[in-house]
Amino acid sequence: MLLDSTLSHPHVGYALGRGYGSAVRRNRLRRQLRELVKTREATMPAGVYVFGASPRAHGVAFTELGRHLDSLLAKCAGGAK
Repeated sequence: MLLDSTLSHPHVGYALGRGYGSAVRRNRLRRQLRELVKTREATMPAGVYVFGASPRAHGVAFTELGRHLDSLLAKCAGGAK
């Protein structure tokens, strides 16, 4: 995360390497993360965000993935103060 008040909204990217798994697995997780971020984007400070995942994220329930994302965003917000 890199906060940048000159941006009008958060710019988000996803970095899921081949170590995470097949293209199908990477794309599925990317779609899930994109949906989760979309619902939280209004509360995210303007800046650049890059999300990645370890292979352990495979098979995690969508709601659990949302909780992990919320926890990560809370940590980022705490460090940004």
